Amino acid sequence: MKRSLLVVVVAALVSCGPGKPAPLVVVPDATLPPPASKVTPPPGPFNGTVELTFETDRPATIFWSTDGSDPRLTTQGRTEGASPLTLTLEATTSIAWFASENGKDEELHHGTWSRAGGPRGTISGVVVVGSFLAGKDIAVTRNFQSLPLGRAMGPGQTELPFVFEGLQSGPHRLMALGDRNGDGVLLPVIDFTSSALTVTLDLTDPYKAAAEGVRLYLEASAPELATLQGTVNFVQPPGGQGLRISALSADAFSSLADPMALLTQLQNGFQVLTNATDRAYPYVITDLKPGVVMPAPVLLGFGSGGLSMNFLANPLRPVTLTAGTESVADFTFGPVALSGTVSLPPTAMPTGLAYGVVAARSSSLTDGLQVVLMPTLFALDAASMTYTGNYGGEALRANSTFALRAFVSTSSMNALTDALTWAVNPFAAQPAQVMLPVGNADVHQDLVAP
Repeated sequence: MKRSLLVVVVAALVSCGPGKPAPLVVVPDATLPPPASKVTPPPGPFNGTVELTFETDRPATIFWSTDGSDPRLTTQGRTEGASPLTLTLEATTSIAWFASENGKDEELHHGTWSRAGGPRGTISGVVVVGSFLAGKDIAVTRNFQSLPLGRAMGPGQTELPFVFEGLQSGPHRLMALGDRNGDGVLLPVIDFTSSALTVTLDLTDPYKAAAEGVRLYLEASAPELATLQGTVNFVQPPGGQGLRISALSADAFSSLADPMALLTQLQNGFQVLTNATDRAYPYVITDLKPGVVMPAPVLLGFGSGGLSMNFLANPLRPVTLTAGTESVADFTFGPVALSGTVSLPPTAMPTGLAYGVVAARSSSLTDGLQVVLMPTLFALDAASMTYTGNYGGEALRANSTFALRAFVSTSSMNALTDALTWAVNPFAAQPAQVMLPVGNADVHQDLVAP
């Protein structure tokens, strides 16, 4: 309740008996003004935390509230303390306060201290690490400064916090790294890296003097997107080939699909170079839109006539991606190598062109589709007066039957796209030239092109 008494001290002697002094009597003094308060720093923006100091011109009590209520009219939500007193704020806060002494109150004051950001010269946030990198050393770099963050343990996504302090005004380039090869050294070119993010600080502006809530995604996806991961296994390690794992669209193998668009999709996605030792290659594809996709690992290597392509896919078992989740799809390439010679009659040889593709296709309801596209360069055999070329491929599935057919480029036909269109369509009008049973051993098969 508001009080209105003012007091001053007046000395008076009142007889309390022989030889006894009179007691001290306190009476009001209407001329004494109310106490005056001040606060430092004044209302305004601050970085990190701020310590407020409330002081009065003479000893007094300060009453305040931070819930929007009037501390003069209610005790609910009101706090009091003797001047001088300090308050520490960590968030934007509005304060109503007044000073009071012996029942006389000053006018009510209002002030808002707005938190503009973290401590001046700091950048803080988290590195969101996918379970693909569980057990790997993680770090975050700022320009040329590296900050180790320890290991992400999984399963699922892990958030590793970081903070850089004592920074100056200017641009700061942030990037997260994961130790791909486990050598304890994190290098941007060799190891896994996040997308780079540039944060610019201005220490003269409280709203730009710090950056908080920075999120770097390392082999992980934002909450509204999805992640696909798994392992591509090899029975026989294929050394020196490019392994790419793509998330194809659900209609990639439809009859209306553009073969060139399919070729482009097959060459996107996660990439790694195989070696002659490792049999398992983990992969991850991030930032995918939720929906249905068809994962497809692709081996790219140089064969007898150029770049060969060997891929797996299962159109009957697509993967449904959900936002904020990690889906899994594993694959296994077989151990069988296929090679042979293609013969082409002179009458079928296009003028000025000597390029062809041998397509091998195997499909089943359980294992899905394997397609091997093997390029061939033709040369004239003077003895037989036919054009011949060699072809070869590897990592075919064992204990399967492959349909083989050769395609030749002409001025109006592209052997690669024709071969791909035929290979992904089990009901193509052109029949296979050879139905080749494949066991566990390498196979040699000669063909005669149409």
